[in-house]
Amino acid sequence: MATNVGLDIGTSAVRAALVQGGKGLPTLKRYGQVSLPVGAVSAGEIVEPDTVRDALTQLWRTVKLPRKRVIVGIANQRVIVRRIDVPYMSEDEFRESLAFRAAEYIPIPIEEAILDFVPLEEFTTPDGEAMLSVLVVAAHRDMATTVLEVLSGVGVKPMAMDLQALALVRAVVGVGFDLDEDARAIVTIGAGVTQLTVVKGGSVRFLRTVPIGGETFTRTLSKALEIDFQRAELQKRRIGVLPDGDPFQDADEGRKALTMEADTLIEEVRGSIEYYRSESGGDQVASILISGNGARLPHLANRLGASLDLRVEPVRVDQGRVIKIGKLGMSEAEFAQVQPVLPVAVGLALWGET
Repeated sequence: MATNVGLDIGTSAVRAALVQGGKGLPTLKRYGQVSLPVGAVSAGEIVEPDTVRDALTQLWRTVKLPRKRVIVGIANQRVIVRRIDVPYMSEDEFRESLAFRAAEYIPIPIEEAILDFVPLEEFTTPDGEAMLSVLVVAAHRDMATTVLEVLSGVGVKPMAMDLQALALVRAVVGVGFDLDEDARAIVTIGAGVTQLTVVKGGSVRFLRTVPIGGETFTRTLSKALEIDFQRAELQKRRIGVLPDGDPFQDADEGRKALTMEADTLIEEVRGSIEYYRSESGGDQVASILISGNGARLPHLANRLGASLDLRVEPVRVDQGRVIKIGKLGMSEAEFAQVQPVLPVAVGLALWGET
């Protein structure tokens, strides 16, 4: 691969990774991020284009990024993903019929959507019919246009748009690796939304976006304690949620409120996994990988794992198999601090790898 820039426009920050190809594994050469004020991006959608444009200008200047070969990630409620099974055909044939087939599954007018698809697997029915399983992706055209206009203001014309969830899989699992037979769930808790992705055999089998994120917890705590957003953000990071098994009635009001919000999110994750199991014919999810700034909330991962009776592990960029780490100018502690949010930008930069 050539040298690519992966751009992650998150709710709380814009982040970019410069990945250089060559012999052997690609190398992460640069990484940087610039914080965004509350409200500039909401639930993954750009609300204040000028503010985001200014942050991107600062990011490009600080990290010294090229303006070519940029892949930007999207993740919000206006991106719809559906898995569909069709009689086997070539990818070119499916692309020609994509708009017609998507109309049956996508709940927005096709003319208002940007469509794409990801082939998942080929299989044969009990009757011997060859089938193709495909992940169909539809993004609202006006949402995507806003992203493109903001990037144009920075002098960037992206090479591609990609789902953040797919990028995360690319950075953590790698491309073309036939890994465990068991399915694994990747739960990414961002500031605005949570993405749940089920991966099996090295490919994505299920994807869902939930409108609960780190800012949801902050607003919940702000309301419960009648304090402003900034104070609630600091308090949230200090107290966290109740570990599973701790008596709820003995907790203070702040921790109770956070725990109730956590349990709402956990039930969304549980429901998503159960839906995947029913659609896949009973596939078991063996473990959960967790990432994102929202996953830093104290005891949340513990409660998630205990509630679902699954092992929970933090997401890490898979060094030595997926990518090499260059001289980033970070200490080990600084690099560890960005690990929960690093994989998406890295995975975007790995777009096109086969």
